[in-house]
Amino acid sequence: MVVLEYLFLFGRNPKLSYIELLSYFLSRNVNFAVVCFCEKAAIIKLQTDIDLDEIINNLGGTIKIAEILFCCNEASLEKNFNVACLYTGTSNKIVYSLETIGASSSIISYFQENFKKNEIKAVHKEIAPHTIAKSNKELLSFVVLKVGPLFYVARAVKFFDPHTFRERDISRPNIQPEIMSSIRLSRILINLAGVKPKARMLDPFCGIGTILQEALLLGYDVTGVDLNRKRTQKASENLNWVEKTYCVDSKWSVRQGDATKLSQYFPDDYFDFITTEPELGPLLKKAPTDREAEKTINDLQKLYKKFFTEASRVLKAKGRISIVIPRIRAKSTKTYRIDMDYILRETGFKSYNPTLKSNFEVKLPVFYKEQWHKIERLIYILEKA
Repeated sequence: MVVLEYLFLFGRNPKLSYIELLSYFLSRNVNFAVVCFCEKAAIIKLQTDIDLDEIINNLGGTIKIAEILFCCNEASLEKNFNVACLYTGTSNKIVYSLETIGASSSIISYFQENFKKNEIKAVHKEIAPHTIAKSNKELLSFVVLKVGPLFYVARAVKFFDPHTFRERDISRPNIQPEIMSSIRLSRILINLAGVKPKARMLDPFCGIGTILQEALLLGYDVTGVDLNRKRTQKASENLNWVEKTYCVDSKWSVRQGDATKLSQYFPDDYFDFITTEPELGPLLKKAPTDREAEKTINDLQKLYKKFFTEASRVLKAKGRISIVIPRIRAKSTKTYRIDMDYILRETGFKSYNPTLKSNFEVKLPVFYKEQWHKIERLIYILEKA
């Protein structure tokens, strides 16, 4: 079997995106090996029958996939560039971008010499991946990653198009930015659970259904629960729109209910996984006082303990939860967080880390914060013991 090496370039949170990538591969029984992970990229060995279009469209944190053209040390760079086939098209005029990670930008001179030698008029420009993804022109994109003494030279073959997320976000019947997860984070959270499509997913704090709609598009049967009736109505409208607009054939349902009473609505061992961004406390326009932060965390601690107790009943054995847990930074700069160790001991869950079997482990939980959001977040992957 022929194996190719690809470079995966990640977005704003490389650690989270790397974990998502490995979870996605494991859930689909992809034969892969991690060559390296550093800064904002990973190099992965994959079989040639992998559908790269499907991968780039399904992931939330990968912005570019590039095929490795060659790998060498600095002494061999000139020799390798002299024989490298950087461009396989027929035009003698091209536009290209170059991103360097850990390598000096002066490496561009090797690209210029290669194009000149092959009588190609090449213009270098800084081009965003989504521009290339939407352009009908031939725009080339290269990535050079330096890891220790080695240089990996890669040509991008697939690009994430954020316009598809934005169009889906603003076109659906209901949006509520102050309480909803972003489409990007929702998709990452779903993939983190590492469960095959067609499985049953529950979001017990579903809001207006952003996580539900992304799971539906990824091929899962989804169920949403929320305490607020208006939100469940909006979620149903959004999911109905997704079903009709994208012709999905997965099943969905939404109901008003309490996340601390799940066993009253569903049988034991019913769901394969839970993905959710739960109640995170009051919306904050400014940093709270220590007293306010402590009260919020104490209230959430009680809520989460009850929720996890119920989740352990409705989840199947080995069922997973990918979840956002808040961490609040007060005016004093002191941070307040949920005692997750206590909750997991009491409710029968343990941490799950898909990177443990790779050569490059990333510790969980992973810190995540949007610039506009006052509440810091920790992202966990948990498994029912």
